[in-house]
Amino acid sequence: MGDENPAQTFGYVARELGKRKIAFIFTREYQGDDSLAPQLRQQFGGALIANERFTKEQANEWLAAGKCDAVAFGIPFIANPDLVKRLELDAPLNEPKFETFYGLSPEGYIDYPTL
Repeated sequence: MGDENPAQTFGYVARELGKRKIAFIFTREYQGDDSLAPQLRQQFGGALIANERFTKEQANEWLAAGKCDAVAFGIPFIANPDLVKRLELDAPLNEPKFETFYGLSPEGYIDYPTL
């Protein structure tokens, strides 16, 4: 999604959602110098869940810095049904099989190896 002034547009939305006491905002935005999530979290005034290609280390950095309240992992969970355990143990992660996403069979969803 694009916008000529995303900080202004999404800041307005975040403030308005905050006024309505929405439970949380879920963002899909990578970690970068131009990330809006930390600013949106402040403007919203409530919980913000970040998501988009975060590593364990990046997620912990954002949480420690107060840039978000939680980090969601989508693709890593598909490829690692035991993701929580792998993160706890600093175990290697399975690589996702993108060619099987949105397929008509269980392949790529229930056949990844666990620890």
